[in-house]
Amino acid sequence: MGDTNTVTRNSLVRRSKLFVPVNREKFVVKAWTRGADCIILDLEDAVAPADKASARKMVKDVIPQVNKGGADIQVRINRGLEEEDLDAIIIPGLTSVMIPKSESAEEIQRIDQMVTQLEKERGLPEGKIQFDLIVETARGIVHVATIAEASPRIVQVNNGQTDLSVNMGFPSFSELNFEQFFYAENRLLYAARSANVQCCGLGAQNNVDFTNVKMGKEAMLKACRHASWMGYLGAVLIHPGWVDAANTGFKPPEDDLELARRIKTALDEAYANGEGSVSVDGRMYDVANMKHIHYILERAEAIARREGEKAAAIEAAGGIPA
Repeated sequence: MGDTNTVTRNSLVRRSKLFVPVNREKFVVKAWTRGADCIILDLEDAVAPADKASARKMVKDVIPQVNKGGADIQVRINRGLEEEDLDAIIIPGLTSVMIPKSESAEEIQRIDQMVTQLEKERGLPEGKIQFDLIVETARGIVHVATIAEASPRIVQVNNGQTDLSVNMGFPSFSELNFEQFFYAENRLLYAARSANVQCCGLGAQNNVDFTNVKMGKEAMLKACRHASWMGYLGAVLIHPGWVDAANTGFKPPEDDLELARRIKTALDEAYANGEGSVSVDGRMYDVANMKHIHYILERAEAIARREGEKAAAIEAAGGIPA
């Protein structure tokens, strides 16, 4: 996929991706204060069919409002209305296009061509706008390996469990979530890693329902930590109260960082002495472990930079209103 996505895999920080209906002013005006790494302006499910034309016209005015806190800005478009939606959203300030119901490489490449043409026409840097894909049908899951590699714009892929449930005919029982989504989520994970892009979501976990706004912060934190251990790097959120849980849950815990630093120090000393392995706290570590240690430390550094960028943006905006 090239150097751009190699950097993305290691350094892109979008732990919390908060949905905000673009035509709901009370959500829009507060969105930048929530602390999300990314804000998704929704033109799809959160907007009624009769309101879509008026909603897409709002994007140009909403983007400057919601990015005051330093969040990346995505817009989720409508399938079947790509031309109209893209014409309205390919403007300065847009970071990424979220493409739902992704089912084939060819359709992603077609959307890529449309975005490229709009970038050229509007004097925007060619190729800079990213793609975030949602795979939410059986057909999409079957073809996810080629979908994830369809365009160098792709930086993240997500599994849309709600629509996938409808497509598959799954009954809605939270105690069956693991069995129902285990195959789809794992196929998505491996496809993303193979394509060198990030995989986002909460994965296959029983009794975890991201549509249940009554789920408390502790339950969300636990779910995010579990997802992080499985290889996910962030989650799409519908409730602003979950942002802090996601930011924490997808961040290496301080205990892990402290251990990683000690292992790195010990291995560096061992290498200097011509030794290939070392014991730390009764466990052996060698060069293979060092690769993972470097990843943990690099990820922590990337998150620290991202948090610094958001803090600076908030300060420049005069701070969050009381």
